[in-house]
Amino acid sequence: MTVTSSLDYDFVYRLKYLKWFPIYGRLEGKVTVDIDNCIAFVERELSPKRFKHSLGVMQIMEELASVYALDKTTAIMCGILHDAAKEFPLDRQLEMAGKNNISLSMEYDSYPLFLHGPVGACYIAEELGITDPMLLDAISHHSYFDNGVTVSPRLCWCLRFADILEPSRDWQDIKMQLKPLVYSGKVKEAAYEMMKWAIPFHESMLLPVHPNMHRVFQKLSVLMDEKTLDGIDSIPV
Repeated sequence: MTVTSSLDYDFVYRLKYLKWFPIYGRLEGKVTVDIDNCIAFVERELSPKRFKHSLGVMQIMEELASVYALDKTTAIMCGILHDAAKEFPLDRQLEMAGKNNISLSMEYDSYPLFLHGPVGACYIAEELGITDPMLLDAISHHSYFDNGVTVSPRLCWCLRFADILEPSRDWQDIKMQLKPLVYSGKVKEAAYEMMKWAIPFHESMLLPVHPNMHRVFQKLSVLMDEKTLDGIDSIPV
């Protein structure tokens, strides 16, 4: 594994040399997945740049686990595996979507920018035997703006935050704005600021803006105006 200066050396040392812990699926079969095998799997699947990004997301997810009372195992695995299908060509993503009955109810759902999340969740379930519904659902929804129903909104939002905050991202303005909110547990405010940035960012980069991104931002805007929320897991996704 090649380690770059932008990553926390102590974090990567523990991953590479101390072999933290076995990772277990939580449903039938209790399939054991070793962390080193998962890292090697992702390294084989991704370009060096995307692999570096995934290590960075894993690092941030470990840090956020204690802030949001997440299972550390689940958080770390979400981080390293979240982009497993990111670099699949479109035809392969569409083929897997059909094979796994992934809903493509509108044109935007079939764009790789959004589709790689649910396709990746299906892929790691198939290839690694991972069955944890919370983990698979968070990976699916980190990029896929579906109907707003998810197993754990807090895990999903943490993965979205980590996707932006990881060390190799060169988005300093939004990172400076987002990080204090995320690390102080202000998930509603952080989600609002992230979506307020993400939509115009997509537009400026000529990237598609999923209609459900607007839906999420509108709901978050109402929550910000009302200054109320029934708990972290009531946040729209």
